[in-house]
Amino acid sequence: MSAGTLAGGTLPDGTAYVVRRAESDEDRAACFLVRKEVFVQEQGVPEDLEYDALDAGAAHVLALADDGTPLGAGRLLHGEAAWEPTGHTAGAGSLGRLAVRG
Repeated sequence: MSAGTLAGGTLPDGTAYVVRRAESDEDRAACFLVRKEVFVQEQGVPEDLEYDALDAGAAHVLALADDGTPLGAGRLLHGEAAWEPTGHTAGAGSLGRLAVRG
């Protein structure tokens, strides 16, 4: 696996994939695109509720097919940003905004 890759494998249909931290503007845009497709378009979540101030300080992860097609995304909150989702547990993180394109 290349630097920055967190995981990888093959889906049941034979598609190879990698999961990596979204560090570039392009990767972050792909994360937001997946979230928009899944939460806003498919599930009807209002767009102004889907994106919030926590996005700026979060660690975002992106799952990509071997051809570069975005497959999924997630958001990891840590520190004080994760307190409310984890019930104020010190040292805990919160993985949310998990979206997989179908």
